[in-house]
Amino acid sequence: MGPRQVGGQTQQHLLRDAMSKLGMTRAAFAKRISVPDKTLDKWLAPANTSDFRAMPDVVWAYIREILLWSTKTP
Repeated sequence: MGPRQVGGQTQQHLLRDAMSKLGMTRAAFAKRISVPDKTLDKWLAPANTSDFRAMPDVVWAYIREILLWSTKTP
């Protein structure tokens, strides 16, 4: 079984895309989503490595909400 995908995206793609769209470093993004840097690193690790950890569903939803909020104009 391959890496989990939601909406056609792997968690690594979602995370990298979010960091890029928000113009954030790994450290800044980890702080923004309230997780330790090391946790973000494990979510970004390739799925076939021992460092990889699957991202909880609530984090997928939270990151999508952040991206949605970032596109809204006041």
